[in-house]
Amino acid sequence: MKRYLLLAALVLLPLSACGEWIQDYLIDLEIQSDGYVSVSEEITVFFDVSRHGIYRMVPYSYRLPTGERYKLRITVEEVLANGAEVPVKVTREGEYLKLRIGDPDVLVKGAVTYTIRYRLARALRVYGDEVEFYWNAIGTEWPWQIKHARVTVRLPAEVPQDAVRIVGYQGYLGAREEFQLAWVGDVLVGETKDLVPGQGVTVAVRFPKGYVALPGAWQELVWFLQDNLYAGIPLLVLLGMTVLWWHKGRDPKKGTIAPAFTPPKGIGPAEAGVLVDDRFDPRDLSAAIVGLAVKGHLRLREVWEDERGKEPDDFELIREEGKEPLTDFEEALLEALFAGEERKRLSELRYKLYEKVPGLAARLYMGLTEQGYYAGNPDRVRNLYRGIGLGVIVLGFALGVYFASLYLGAAVGVSGLIIWAFARIMPRKTRKGMKVLREILGLEEYIRRAEVERIEFAAAEKHFEELLPYAMALGLTEVWTHKFEGLLQRPPDWYDGRFPTFAPYLLGYRLAAFHYAARSAATSVPRSAAKGGWSGGSGFGGGGFSGGGMGGGGGGSW
Repeated sequence: MKRYLLLAALVLLPLSACGEWIQDYLIDLEIQSDGYVSVSEEITVFFDVSRHGIYRMVPYSYRLPTGERYKLRITVEEVLANGAEVPVKVTREGEYLKLRIGDPDVLVKGAVTYTIRYRLARALRVYGDEVEFYWNAIGTEWPWQIKHARVTVRLPAEVPQDAVRIVGYQGYLGAREEFQLAWVGDVLVGETKDLVPGQGVTVAVRFPKGYVALPGAWQELVWFLQDNLYAGIPLLVLLGMTVLWWHKGRDPKKGTIAPAFTPPKGIGPAEAGVLVDDRFDPRDLSAAIVGLAVKGHLRLREVWEDERGKEPDDFELIREEGKEPLTDFEEALLEALFAGEERKRLSELRYKLYEKVPGLAARLYMGLTEQGYYAGNPDRVRNLYRGIGLGVIVLGFALGVYFASLYLGAAVGVSGLIIWAFARIMPRKTRKGMKVLREILGLEEYIRRAEVERIEFAAAEKHFEELLPYAMALGLTEVWTHKFEGLLQRPPDWYDGRFPTFAPYLLGYRLAAFHYAARSAATSVPRSAAKGGWSGGSGFGGGGFSGGGMGGGGGGSW
């Protein structure tokens, strides 16, 4: 045992002895009247063990929300160590420009000041009548503590100070802690101390157009084509997927739609909703729950905690012993809702029901496929194309790495996204499925246009309840309930609610509230963290944050 402890100590000792840090990080940013930006970074690094030098990773390639690849043009002008020239190897690694600074045959120790000067094109962005420089002066990817940092921003002398807008952020990626910039003479200066690994500084400066030269449309087009050389690949994939959908994913023709007065035999409200748009969504779920109530297997009860409220605060589901037979899907839905209990509030199903929704959807899709309404399980068909799309995305990454071509990797990746997008419309109905869909659309047409006031009073209540779940699944709850004005004087037996004076349209409003509550219960999932990074946005208007601009990056020793 002692031998293993000694071995572990020998392995960990060098790691614990590595105490590098940045004493000073001085950034000078000069916006020039020709539209270029000159950057000077003076980084004083303390090495407590011998190293060859440092490497600096500067991001230069970004993807905008439109899918366009946007690249800075960076020209390295000078690299010094303690004021003297030093060997530097400049390479491109993915989206970064890497500067490996130092002599492979020389080791350094103690404090060394590295000076890096480079020039930027395309670092200025136009927003309306203003020009913005949004820059991560100190990136959030440094693994070292930064004891002191200073950022200086210089603008063309002609720019009036009162026309300049300034904002700064510091902290971890996504933080909005203020980094203060103030005028000192004709330059903007900001300072901070004790940045821990992973923290950085971002500045955004805006000023009116007309004070700097901006690239013309032709130059922008040239840069776009250079940055997006393989843009044609996604277009070819789009064409190919369109042809594939035409032959393999397109449904048979619908034919003539005739009004239908009753639902198709064996098709419940959830099945009807799926056949209309090929997917199981929260509206189908809430319609299926009301369908269970109509069949007598549960009762809905409003829960009022605020007596002065306009809508119920919650809904309680009460299980009943219904006599009408249930499908496999409806049996599974009852079990998912109650889990062996007799009563359950929708609020109690939040963060729980979402785990059972995929299984319910699978039962529904399987049943429709086994009945011959689909050529293949819609969910499996979608997942097949999504899987292919994901595989193409991974292939794009691999090709980008293998050929050292970010453009090729991005283009293939976008092609994968196109395949992924087509997955939604690739499930194909059979002729039998289209026949049932015509009946459902006929029912939809009837619900929209029916003159139900001609129905005899005794039959109105039964007809209203029979088609109500289908109206919900088809998004026609309000239309259907308004048609029964003056025909019904009380709510259905399965609905326990508070109505000063009952009217069918009021029940429609309550069922809309029930739908939103059911959707919340079915879709509430534990919160996941969002990722940060510049995506072509601005540092102003509430959208800025530390690490949100261009530039930044980090580095390390070697």
